Amino acid sequence: MVLQENPENDNITEPLIDPNNSLPQHSATSSYTEPTRSIPTPIGSTTFNMSFVFSLLVSVGALLFASTVWYITSTADYIFFIWHPTLMSLMLLMATNGILVLQKAESRQEKVASLNFHKAMQSIAFLSIIGGFYVITTFKNMGNKEHFASPHGKLGVITFSLILIQSIAGSTLVNFPGVVGGVAKAKAMYKYHRFSGYLVLALIWFTALGGTQNPWVKAQFDHLWVWLLAAGMVFVGTVGRVKSSKLKVW
Repeated sequence: MVLQENPENDNITEPLIDPNNSLPQHSATSSYTEPTRSIPTPIGSTTFNMSFVFSLLVSVGALLFASTVWYITSTADYIFFIWHPTLMSLMLLMATNGILVLQKAESRQEKVASLNFHKAMQSIAFLSIIGGFYVITTFKNMGNKEHFASPHGKLGVITFSLILIQSIAGSTLVNFPGVVGGVAKAKAMYKYHRFSGYLVLALIWFTALGGTQNPWVKAQFDHLWVWLLAAGMVFVGTVGRVKSSKLKVW
């Protein structure tokens, strides 16, 4: 799942990733200025970069959710099912931060570095969701239980399918632009991939929240406010860093 920010304003015509160089040999300056706020403190006013604050909210929220899941799975009696929430929470953490890192990339050097990090995070997320999907289907087969019977299961299979499509599409646009007619056409399609990426991220979190209401999970940890707090932090932080102008696909 590759979200490339602001490709329309990038006048570079060569591929983003040069196979002979991991980073470009030059950097471009950007006219973009991060929003700041002056915060009064007992020892004087302090200027905060609001983009960093929003970024911190996202990272802490995603980590709170994932670490709570890992706490549950590490303290519960072992069953094979445990690997499903363990892997899916890893996917959620990687996918969320993989998108976060691209939101404010402006110069070419920032874009390349952020894209490399994004690819690494989304590769881990891709492998994690495949592993988590395998675990739950195998666990259901072991107990001769119906697949995708609950709302969480139905939404999960939809999210799983869209993540696969999003990952394949993003990888194609960045690594194999010739498939869609060249670098220029691939870059023109980034905005659609970026927009759909946010939709998939929302589905990931809705699916994860649904999973927290599973009877097994509630028997281990029945504190809905923790899950809502984590999701709320991610929502506020992500929206706070979004530029609406970059989400126009029509």
